[in-house]
Amino acid sequence: MNIGKGLNISQFKKVFWETFTGARGFWISIGGVFAILAAIYFFSVHPLSFIYTKIYKDLDDLSVVLEKYTVKKDLYNDKWCGSKKLEAALYEKETDKCKEFLKKKDERLDAFFQLEDKEKGLIKIEDEALWKNEYIKRTSALIAKLDAQHIALSHDALPIQNWGTDIPTWDNILPVQKRFWIMEELVNIFLKDIGITQLDKISFRETAYTYNASLSQIYTIIPLTIQLELLADHIEFLLHEIHKSDIPFVIETATILSTAKSFNSGTSGEDGDSFSKNPSHPVINVTLDTYIIDYKI
Repeated sequence: MNIGKGLNISQFKKVFWETFTGARGFWISIGGVFAILAAIYFFSVHPLSFIYTKIYKDLDDLSVVLEKYTVKKDLYNDKWCGSKKLEAALYEKETDKCKEFLKKKDERLDAFFQLEDKEKGLIKIEDEALWKNEYIKRTSALIAKLDAQHIALSHDALPIQNWGTDIPTWDNILPVQKRFWIMEELVNIFLKDIGITQLDKISFRETAYTYNASLSQIYTIIPLTIQLELLADHIEFLLHEIHKSDIPFVIETATILSTAKSFNSGTSGEDGDSFSKNPSHPVINVTLDTYIIDYKI
């Protein structure tokens, strides 16, 4: 038994020596070294590389922030802060000017009828019945002015509100009051020497064609359509007077149609009016779709 064990150990030593002392042993040793190095890399070096990479990135980001802060610190000094405060003050001043301008543009629409008081002077009418009487008186005066200027009027040419025997409430009066100022301004424009021969109709509408509803926080609108006849070569004067009005008109569309009429201020036609077959003064039909800006400032 002891002799067998000795032989087995001798054979094992022989095999081991032959394995690791020849060429095969060399490559096995090299492979073992690489295996050990690979194990060290994957289990020790590789995880640390991720940690170091993250630390490096954090430091790089921090350096960028510090550089920007340094630049800002140099820029945002007391002089810079003072200039920015001055700039903000100037901006606020210009904004106030714009608001004041828009407020003045809106004063006409926001006004109410006034009566003369012996002690207080002009005072706002606060009684609904008195306001209604003043409205009837003023709308009648507008019609009289157009008649005096020999401007023909079709039936219901002016959008005059009729309450009959009822007394309107202030909820009803507010929109009608604004519409009156618009109607009065248009009549004053028509009374100028801009060639108006006939007023067919002024009608208020519910909606406009080009109004952007997203602007409703800044202003609302009062849409209307104007239909009239005038001398063909006076259309530019009409548009000019509308655009320069204190009430902010916005013309959306203008439709112009020719008529069979012509105007001669020196002769009258068969019906006694001032139209004739004189082709030197042609008359045109004009339809203006427009709206008035009602600012909320």
